[in-house]
Amino acid sequence: MKPSPYAGFDPLDEARNWEDRTREVVFHRLQHAPEIRFFTEREVATLDAIVDRILPQEDREPEARVPITPFIDQVLFEDDTDGFRKADMPWEQDAWKWGLAGIDETSRARFGADFGALDAERQNEVLSAVQKGQAEGEVWQRLPAGKFFGKLVQQVISMYYAHPAAWAEIGWPGPASKRGYMRTAYGRIDPWQPRPAHELPSVALVQANEDGSGAGGSGGALH
Repeated sequence: MKPSPYAGFDPLDEARNWEDRTREVVFHRLQHAPEIRFFTEREVATLDAIVDRILPQEDREPEARVPITPFIDQVLFEDDTDGFRKADMPWEQDAWKWGLAGIDETSRARFGADFGALDAERQNEVLSAVQKGQAEGEVWQRLPAGKFFGKLVQQVISMYYAHPAAWAEIGWPGPASKRGYMRTAYGRIDPWQPRPAHELPSVALVQANEDGSGAGGSGGALH
C-alpha cells in the first residue's frame, strides 16, 4: 500500500469538536469490537480470508488492523440492513450465508480446499470467478454470484471507512457537525483540515475539468 499523504495525522485529535453522541459512538467502536453472534466459526474463517484479499492490511500490525468481520456480523444479527432487496436476491441474512458457502464450494471445486486454505493467487482466482458470475457450485444456481460479490465488496469498504484508522489515511478529521465546512470546492481545505504532503491526483483531475481544460472541455461535468 502506498504511504498516505496524511502521514502522522490522527483524526482523534479532533474528537473534542464532534457532537457528544458521535464521539461516544466512535470511541465505543474503537474499544469494543462486537462479539460474533450471526456467523459460524467456519463462516468467520472464510469471511476473514475474503476481507484480507479485498482490502489487505499488511502495512499494519495485527492488533492495529481495522476489524471488519465483527461489524458485518453485528449488522446481520441485529437486522440493521438497508431494508430492501432486488427481486432476484434473497433476504440479506440468507445472501451472506449462501454466499460464503458458495465461495467455499467454488474453492473446493477448483482446488479441493476451502477458501481460507488457499494461497493468495488461488483466492484471487476464486473471487474473480464469483465477480464475473462464472463460479462453479450449486449455491450460484439460486444466488447471483456477481450481485453477491458487489454486496460483499460494498459492505467491506463501508465497514473499513467507518473506522478512524481509515479516516487518517484520507485526511478526514471526522464529522464537522458542530462547526461545518466553509470551503466546499474540490481541493479547498478549511483551516482545521490536514494538508496533504503532496498534491492529490484526483483533485487535479477535477480542477482540470472545472476550468474546461479536461478531455472534452465539459467545464466540470464528470460522468
